[in-house]
Amino acid sequence: MRPHFFLSLSHYYFFQHLFSWKVGLRITPVMKRNGGREAPDGVRYPHIALDVLGQCHSSACVELGNTRVICAVHHPQQLVDEYRGSRGRVACTVRRSASAGSHAAGSAQPSVVTPEKDMSLALEGVAEEVVILEKIPQLLVEVVVEILAEDGGVWDAVATSMSAALVSGGFEMYDLFSACGSALLSDGAVVLDPDAAEESNAQASALVCVMLNSGDICYARHQGSCEPGTVLELVSSAMKGCLSRKSAITTQLINHPIL
Repeated sequence: MRPHFFLSLSHYYFFQHLFSWKVGLRITPVMKRNGGREAPDGVRYPHIALDVLGQCHSSACVELGNTRVICAVHHPQQLVDEYRGSRGRVACTVRRSASAGSHAAGSAQPSVVTPEKDMSLALEGVAEEVVILEKIPQLLVEVVVEILAEDGGVWDAVATSMSAALVSGGFEMYDLFSACGSALLSDGAVVLDPDAAEESNAQASALVCVMLNSGDICYARHQGSCEPGTVLELVSSAMKGCLSRKSAITTQLINHPIL
């Protein structure tokens, strides 16, 4: 007599649940990326050094992988007599050293409005939101950032260095701030904190500058062509990447003797 295989209803539902769980399981793909990262959502963490320059009010150097920038905050100066406001002002200048190379492979023809000029204007807008300008009435604070080496994440390093230098200089701010980017690669993968090679291979990208404690966005930018849902995914991923660096940034600033 042939043996009969009996499957009870409870066993059926158990195996059905097990099978559906296995099918629906999403495994994060392994990717060999710059900085020893093996996942698309991996970020590089900044190394911050304060007061690295003399003859200025305060300064900070930030390294993010192979990207390195230095920020100098000059001594506050009296605004011109024509300015009658009660708030101070922060002026930003971003420069690129010759050793940093071009902005991207196959850079466009020279333009009056350079990426550094755009970044300078955007950072002035960030300062308007973050720095308590009423605490420096009638004063002008000049911030100069120089890009020394570039391998992606320039905005991340520049924003972090500016925030650190202002804190080191004793300027009162509503919050610390930093930035992070995300990119949609040609193979459809979304990566956080793209390096230079990933940026050049991106179909679309997003960048956010975020207050680290409140999570408020100070600046956001999107480039490239993609579906609206992908834009939201890029922005959301960039925010998560930025906030994931909060502990690393605050720990380095708190451990500095000025704070």
